[in-house]
Amino acid sequence: MASLAIWMTLLTICLAAIILSGAAGLPDLHTAVAALIALSIAGIAVGDNWQQRKNGVGENLVAAATARAMGLVWIWGALSLFVTYFFILSWKEWMVFTGIFAVVGILCLLFAATLDRDEAVGKKDDTFLNLAKYLSVGQLIGMAVAMVGLILDGKFPVAVKNTPGWEDWAANNIFFFGALSIAIITANALYTKSKCKTFTTLSV
Repeated sequence: MASLAIWMTLLTICLAAIILSGAAGLPDLHTAVAALIALSIAGIAVGDNWQQRKNGVGENLVAAATARAMGLVWIWGALSLFVTYFFILSWKEWMVFTGIFAVVGILCLLFAATLDRDEAVGKKDDTFLNLAKYLSVGQLIGMAVAMVGLILDGKFPVAVKNTPGWEDWAANNIFFFGALSIAIITANALYTKSKCKTFTTLSV
């Protein structure tokens, strides 16, 4: 399971990479960097999840790790939007999306912390975990809709706009690949959860 230090280091590297590529004004490079970041975070989260399932880790800790990974993606998106549009590019709607990303990211981290505390005291709230499952399904659907919407609206693949106040191409990359990363993390978590239950049923 990736430690907090690893996640913080990864977040710092990801933030620096997305800012530098945005400042360079190169959409192709920015797209490649965003894709690499999204797949890297998702890959680490998926690897952690499979290792936890293999080791028989408690459901609280598995769900906490998944929520923490999702939180990292949301926080990365919020910080990337903030730095990109506060210091580098111009887009009128950046504050709204930055705020939304930050709030969702913080909620994910608080959810993870709650599950960690429950595990520490030997508590398992099935209602809470089931709610998390349904929210994950909703989030997966939402991410899929977001990605399809960006493509259908011509927002992705990105194109640089020269209209003052509407340099949203960097944001579209962050939106698309952030959604992709969360979709992968969520889909994997739901799959391994169902697979774990199947194995448990067969072994009884």
